[in-house]
Amino acid sequence: MIHEKNITELLIRLGNQPNNKGFTFLRTGMLLCLEDRELCRNLSKGFYSRVAVHYGTTPAAVERNIRFAINQGWSKRDKALSEQIFRSFLQSERDVPTNSLYIAALAEWLAAHQDSLSSSP
Repeated sequence: MIHEKNITELLIRLGNQPNNKGFTFLRTGMLLCLEDRELCRNLSKGFYSRVAVHYGTTPAAVERNIRFAINQGWSKRDKALSEQIFRSFLQSERDVPTNSLYIAALAEWLAAHQDSLSSSP
């Protein structure tokens, strides 16, 4: 089982800042996605709505804050890690992933590495 700490460390390595609301929304959303994979396939009515209910905000605010977090952090990311996660999804190194691509690729990567991440201290 992947813990919040693993997702926090991963998001920081991907350039996201913990003091950003989008960071918090992404972390919670990734935990929810690992419990229910359908959430990642239906962002508008699933992912954003569930995170919004959790924090008492709107799905539009969740979407906007996540987009801001991704755009702000992309230039600060660990490029080797982002290459592992997003390698086949982006055309060039300058491309910034959309919310849906970022969330889906991250959820797939987390699921694929669940055993190694959950055994780390």
